[in-house]
Amino acid sequence: MAQIEGIATGTRAGFRKPAVSGWLLLLLPALLFLAALFVYPLVFVVQRSLPGMSPRYYELIAASPVYFHVIWLTFQISGLVTLVCLVLAYPYALAMARANGKLLAILSIVLLLPFWVSLLLRTFAWMVLLQDTGLVNKILMGLGVIDQPLGLIRNSFGVTVGMTHILLPYMVLPIYSVMRQIDPKLMEAATICGASPRRTFLRVFLPLSMPGVYAGALLVFTLALGFYITPALLGGPKNTMIAQLIADQVNEQLNFSFGSALAVVLLILTGIAFGLFGVLRKLRGSGVRLPGAQP
Repeated sequence: MAQIEGIATGTRAGFRKPAVSGWLLLLLPALLFLAALFVYPLVFVVQRSLPGMSPRYYELIAASPVYFHVIWLTFQISGLVTLVCLVLAYPYALAMARANGKLLAILSIVLLLPFWVSLLLRTFAWMVLLQDTGLVNKILMGLGVIDQPLGLIRNSFGVTVGMTHILLPYMVLPIYSVMRQIDPKLMEAATICGASPRRTFLRVFLPLSMPGVYAGALLVFTLALGFYITPALLGGPKNTMIAQLIADQVNEQLNFSFGSALAVVLLILTGIAFGLFGVLRKLRGSGVRLPGAQP
C-alpha cells in the first residue's frame, strides 16, 4: 500500500512539472518580446548616458538651474493638466455610468471621436482656434467682451488646453469603468438610512469610485510628462518641457549621450511619481486619514 501511495505521489508530482514548464513556455515569447523591445533599449539608453562610465551629464543636469526649471515646469503642467482632466472627466464619466441606450452610445462616440483624428491635426486645430485672429478671439471681440486679442497660445494656457483635450479620454474611461461596477443598491440603502443625496455621494459613491480616479490620474500624469508635439506647437520658449529638450539634444545638437541622460532622469522621476501614487492609494486603503479627507 505504501508503495502504491508512493507511486501515486510520484505520478502526481511528475504531472505537475510539465504544467509549470508549459506555463513557462507560454510566457517565454512575451518575456523575450519585452526583453528585446523594452529592457534592452532601456539598458542601452542608460549605458549611452554614461560615456566612459562618467556621470558628467547627470552632474550638469543637477548643477544647472535651467534644467531644474524645465523639469519643475514639466511636472507643474502635467499636474495642472491632470487636475483639469479630473474636473472635466468625473461628471462626464458619471453621466455615462447613469446613461443607457442611445444616450450612452452618443456620449461614448463623443468621447472617442477625437481618437479618429491624429494628434498633430488636433493640435493644429487648436492653433487655428486660439491664435490672435482665431475663432475664439473673434467671438469674444464680436460680443464686446474684449477690445484686443488675448494671448491664448505660446503660453501655458495653450499647452494646458491642447493637452487636456488629448488626454481627457484617458481620464474618463478608467473612472467610467469603475463607476459602472458600483451597485446602485448601495446608494439606495444609504438613502433609506436617512442620508441626504450629498452625503450619500460623498460617503458612499465617491470612495467607491476612487480606484478609477487613481488609475486615470496616474495614466494622464505619466502621459503628460512625455508630451512633445503639443507643447512644441502651442507653447513658447518659456514653456519648454523636458521632452522638447530631449528631442532638441538628439535631433538638433546630435548629443545622444546628453539626450539619453535627460531621458533617464525623466524615467526616474516618472517612477517616483508611480511610487507616490501607490503610497497614496495604499494609505487610503489602509484607513489612514489623509489631509482634507472626510471624517
